Amino acid sequence: MEQVFYIDLKGVITREELHEKLTKELPLPDFYGHNLDALYDIFTEDGEDWNIIFYNCCDTRAEMPEYFASLERMCKRAQEDCEGLKIRFFV
Repeated sequence: MEQVFYIDLKGVITREELHEKLTKELPLPDFYGHNLDALYDIFTEDGEDWNIIFYNCCDTRAEMPEYFASLERMCKRAQEDCEGLKIRFFV
């Protein structure tokens, strides 16, 4: 059964804040490494039937454009590698 997660990124402007937000909003294990490689592993191992919706992304994209672009690329790759995983980004 699909699980839907809405993640509000308004005001998130550092990597630490991003990963803290993800820890609060997603069912991540205690050993989550707080980086994109660790997030990819969780998405591809446990993310089947997850529907993740990131919204209010403007602050995050503006304050850390390279990291946000890396997050988007990682999410795209994770969706390709994990059938049933859906991830979308909205302004």
